Amino acid sequence: MERQLSALYAAIDDMACQMAARVQAWRLLHGEGQGLVEYSLLLALIALVVIGIISVMGNTVSSLWYQRIIDSWPSS
Repeated sequence: MERQLSALYAAIDDMACQMAARVQAWRLLHGEGQGLVEYSLLLALIALVVIGIISVMGNTVSSLWYQRIIDSWPSS
């Protein structure tokens, strides 16, 4: 009887170890990679927004500074 109980405990221990290994593998494959993809998509979106703002506002700011430089240039 004691031998059967120890075999049963060993089988339960093996199953628990296999289950823990599978959970850990699943977390490594699905948990962290998804966060990395989300962060890269967010970074790409921020880059596109910044490029859009610079392209829209760039000419206005450039002409404003150019006009200030021309106005403050000493005339001879």
